[in-house]
Amino acid sequence: MSEGAEHGGEPMTDIPQPENRSWAEGWPKPQAQPSPPDDAIPPAGEIPQYQQYQAGTATRAVARPSFDFGRLRRGDLIAGIASFIVFITLFLPWYSFAASAASASESATPAQQQLVLAICADQPAVCSSQAPPQFSVGGLSGVGGGWHYLILLVALAAVLYVLSRTTDAMPQAGRYHWQTLLGLTGLQGLLVLIAFADNPLSLLDSVGSSGWGIGAILALIAAIAAVAGAVLVMQESKKQSVVSPAFPGAAAG
Repeated sequence: MSEGAEHGGEPMTDIPQPENRSWAEGWPKPQAQPSPPDDAIPPAGEIPQYQQYQAGTATRAVARPSFDFGRLRRGDLIAGIASFIVFITLFLPWYSFAASAASASESATPAQQQLVLAICADQPAVCSSQAPPQFSVGGLSGVGGGWHYLILLVALAAVLYVLSRTTDAMPQAGRYHWQTLLGLTGLQGLLVLIAFADNPLSLLDSVGSSGWGIGAILALIAAIAAVAGAVLVMQESKKQSVVSPAFPGAAAG
């Protein structure tokens, strides 16, 4: 009789099976992760520092104005460059004078003497020379007159205004753009014309001959060119307003 019959026909399920633990012994045992320090966890509602830095960098990138000279029209470029030339000419000789030897013995009037003293204070070598003097004075010299300082301010304002049109901070569809540009360049041209005509060295024409230097000639040409550029902007703006009457705000430039 079989063993199953000896045990009442019940199967032998109580036989112990060998346990193979070698595969489980090679696994790494889990380790508890250290808790972060208290200062590494921002309080509720507080933005971490790295996020604040990123936000601040993005804000500065957006706020920084970008220059794009492609936004300028041809008239804007002409007016801006010509006004910059006017600004530069103020540091060049504006007036010149050459004394004649025949009139060296003539007595000078009080106004002439005062002018000569101002010239000698600005250029001592002119008065120390034994030969008939020949000299030139700049626009911003003590002899040049106060007109040139007004020209300096207006020319600088015109250049800065044109440059502001290249940035995002300045609205490109300016309602009074050509009026502002024409006003600045027109005032600049008027001041240059007055300073050109008011040659302070003409007071010495009785003892010599006065004239204009390279600075005055260039300033007059550049001032006329600046006004021409502003007129060109005006014509383009009016032409756009006629072509697009339904969008006057977009046509005005």
